[in-house]
Amino acid sequence: MSKVHLAPSRKDIARHLELALHYECGLELQAFSNPEVLNNSWQTLLREYKVLLRDFPGSISCHGAFFDMYAASFDPQVVELTRERYLLNLDIAAELGASQVVFHTNFLPMIRTEFYRHEWLKNQRDFLLKLEPEAMQRNLRIAIENMWDPDPHLLLELFEGLATPHIGACLDVSHAYLYRLNRQQTVEFWLETLEPYVIHVHMNNTRGVIDEHLALNAQGSALDYTTLLPLLAGLERAPVLVVEIAEPDAAEQSLQFIRRVLG
Repeated sequence: MSKVHLAPSRKDIARHLELALHYECGLELQAFSNPEVLNNSWQTLLREYKVLLRDFPGSISCHGAFFDMYAASFDPQVVELTRERYLLNLDIAAELGASQVVFHTNFLPMIRTEFYRHEWLKNQRDFLLKLEPEAMQRNLRIAIENMWDPDPHLLLELFEGLATPHIGACLDVSHAYLYRLNRQQTVEFWLETLEPYVIHVHMNNTRGVIDEHLALNAQGSALDYTTLLPLLAGLERAPVLVVEIAEPDAAEQSLQFIRRVLG
């Protein structure tokens, strides 16, 4: 399952590493998104990970900082802090031999004005166009993940104005389901709308109220991955499909489910 990654959120990745080796998949390393790690122990953790992953045969991606990060802020000092964090994440990802780094949109849907949306898009494009050369220099691609985005058109408008091969979309399936403003817009509609830009996918399940990161086939969950998995696997740019589930048993349950559905 070379297109599939596991995403341990903890510093201790031993169990997820065992699963990745057994199921022949990759890893998305998420510990370096944690402010506590970035403020204190990132260098020590990076050294530990490099030893652990020295002979790892699978591909690697990383999740960057997202807590309170706001690349499209109207405040230049906030933008500068975000850029500082993102550059550190790019450096760490390059050290680990990763191919892609995920950052969030962090769009604020509570501000329902055309002015805010227009300026957010402008500021986000400017930020990413300045970040792209840094990613190219480190041989990395950047994937921008929907967080509280109310509709898929926000990312669509963003990427239509970028036209860069080194930056694409990370579609988080549960986020799309939970935070959509129009409840008639299905996850399939999000896929259809964003297909030309999706290079990375986050997969987990939810009961439909909060972001729970349940197993893909968890009992009582809202999302039908039996239908969604073939659609995700068939997307135009063959994105990395990330099982974003911290609990190892639920992650393994999901890997077995993927094997049954995709063969």
